[in-house]
Amino acid sequence: MPNPNTPPAAPILRFHEETLREYCWKLLAAHGAPEAHARIVGDSLVAANLRGVDSHGIQMMTLYLGQLKARGMDPAEEGAVAHESGCCLTYDGKNGLGQVVADRCAAHAARLVAGSGMGMVVARNSNHFGTAAYWAEKIARSGAIGIAMCNSSPAVPPWQGRSPRLGTNPIAIAVPGSDPARFQFDMATTTVALGKVGNAAFRGEPTIPAKWGFLDSEGNPTTDTAAAQKGLPTPIGGYKGTGLAMMVEVLCSVLSGGPISLDVPSYRGRKTEVPLQISQMFLAIDPARFMPLPLFEARTGHLKELIKSSEPARGYTEVLVAGEPERRASQERARDGIPVPGPLWEQLAAAGRELNVIAPSPDAP
Repeated sequence: MPNPNTPPAAPILRFHEETLREYCWKLLAAHGAPEAHARIVGDSLVAANLRGVDSHGIQMMTLYLGQLKARGMDPAEEGAVAHESGCCLTYDGKNGLGQVVADRCAAHAARLVAGSGMGMVVARNSNHFGTAAYWAEKIARSGAIGIAMCNSSPAVPPWQGRSPRLGTNPIAIAVPGSDPARFQFDMATTTVALGKVGNAAFRGEPTIPAKWGFLDSEGNPTTDTAAAQKGLPTPIGGYKGTGLAMMVEVLCSVLSGGPISLDVPSYRGRKTEVPLQISQMFLAIDPARFMPLPLFEARTGHLKELIKSSEPARGYTEVLVAGEPERRASQERARDGIPVPGPLWEQLAAAGRELNVIAPSPDAP
């Protein structure tokens, strides 16, 4: 019997991907973003929604629009090369849109790998760039193994600590090739991404799974969505997650010369006019420098076959490898539309009214 004290779930609206992309473009353009910049950002966010990664989809527009409104981010800036030496490059994002900075950095990594077999780009003074997987995949489309990662605002206590010192610091890798060799992996160094709690709140879900590993503001485990929003995510695997997050800091902020750990402004309670100054890293590796590409693809495909040949554990019907759930979600959502919680859409529509941009109506079944 339903609990009468449980609030009703938020209504879910459905939109075709083209509709959401165009609306994002218009909102960003109304804040002064050149069309090319607006398209890079909108495309990356809707791509996340298509893959089922709603935590990094159009809900991030609420953060971006707040920054742009407060002039805490420069929508026309694309950054510039600060230093280049051999296959290594440092990029200054100059507080531009994170996706625009990432787009330029991924392109430089692809350029460097063509000449040297490897190309590594570190960026400072950037902003949130969406999913790390999007940029690893962009590098993989050039034929190289792509790796992308970034630091972020301190929201995570280290293993054995209770005060935030690290960001969710994601790591992504994309391996080029056609199926079955194709492989894509994207993870936060926390048990789940911080944005998952925000998405649960938009959906009107009063609780989150205990396995998400969130703490309330007092450092106690919680499944209450509101408490988790004010609380802290925990590092995945305890000390292992903390170690991985510190590795990301070294490869992103330490190498780039950007702010480290507590020196990065916090998302929470931060004045939106203060630049986030996020750092990022993009690495491209040419597998053809190690073996013929057909052999590399065959060996990668063999690895996936070996993993998937494992007998499924109780409660599962098959073994999935990273990237497969997202590809299936993409097929389903391209067909049936992208689900958007009503409260989130209300916020985005209100932002549109402020900017004299008309929000579209749901257009998918």
